Amino acid sequence: MRQSHKAGEKMFIDYTGMTLPITDRSNGEVKEAQIFVACLGASNYTFAKATLSQSLPDWIGSHARAFKFFGGLPEILIPNNLRSGIKASHLYEPDINPTYQDMTEHYGVAVIPARVRKPQKSQGQVRSRSY
Repeated sequence: MRQSHKAGEKMFIDYTGMTLPITDRSNGEVKEAQIFVACLGASNYTFAKATLSQSLPDWIGSHARAFKFFGGLPEILIPNNLRSGIKASHLYEPDINPTYQDMTEHYGVAVIPARVRKPQKSQGQVRSRSY
């Protein structure tokens, strides 16, 4: 499905399903790193960062790094429904994690989580059909 995006309006956010092995040089222990990805809607300009978990501190820190990488802020964040950011999904009133909400208020950005089981359509893109 082709989507049109206004420049600087949306940033799509999620962790990939794939992991990346990271070896600790001091003891040889191998850990699986999670890959955070943020993509701007209009340009598809992409930021990726390996983190040790999908926990709230890694989630928030990765957002801050993405904002710095892009050199600015989008108007709207569209995360997939990761538990670190969205406590409970709902079509009209999703329950956003309080820390994540504080971060979005600090940066002055809105959050519109992707629709459950249909992440390619954010809530702002739901279309009505007329027959």
